Amino acid sequence: NGMDKLHDLEHEKANSQYQYTYFKEIINQIDLNAEVRVLHTYLDDINNFTYDDYDVFMWTGGLGNIYLSNQHNQNQLYVCEKILKLDKPLWGSCWGLQVIATCYGDKIAQAGKFEFGFAENVEILKNHYVYENKKNYFTAPGHHYDHLDTINSEFEVIAQNEISIQAISHKNKKIFCSQYHPELPFNFIGKLMNYWKKNYLKIFNNNEFENRLVLLSQLEQQNYFNRKLEIENWLRNI
Repeated sequence: NGMDKLHDLEHEKANSQYQYTYFKEIINQIDLNAEVRVLHTYLDDINNFTYDDYDVFMWTGGLGNIYLSNQHNQNQLYVCEKILKLDKPLWGSCWGLQVIATCYGDKIAQAGKFEFGFAENVEILKNHYVYENKKNYFTAPGHHYDHLDTINSEFEVIAQNEISIQAISHKNKKIFCSQYHPELPFNFIGKLMNYWKKNYLKIFNNNEFENRLVLLSQLEQQNYFNRKLEIENWLRNI
């Protein structure tokens, strides 16, 4: 779980599911017998957690800035280092990408332009099994202020749009990260945006904001871009 305690409480106040529940749903759709455990770095004993008991790791989104110095970030990076030493399959969404990339020495910075609700016109640049049967240009759930600025490690860019690098894959390991959220319904993000509406009205006028919420609902209902496909393909190939 990429959230801290206050972030999870905000989801409760918004009467919203926790983000990790959507990962669990997708995992159990692929493998009904999969045992899923959620690690909360603000709640669990991260020093004595039995990381090696698990075969696959997935990292949710978060609401922080990984380049800031605070206890939550330190805990998240500590857990990531532990997991990376195991050399097991690892997926990271949004915040997850930023934590993993930071552990590899790559630079996360504030984006020049932000994405609210979705990332559009994402282009697949390289063939990768994660994108099998995916449209070459697609729109995906996304919401972020920070992004991957520079890559110094053995990751390669797999997808991007004009705003951000949108997906990276390690050249030698089964590590895949997306800046967007294939696991999250578009209208889930819309629900959280509506909860924080007063903040977005500093950016959009009311009609623009309401139209964005309508669009997010339509995108989820139509599922034209096969939203969950990347995670499903990844899980089936590990």
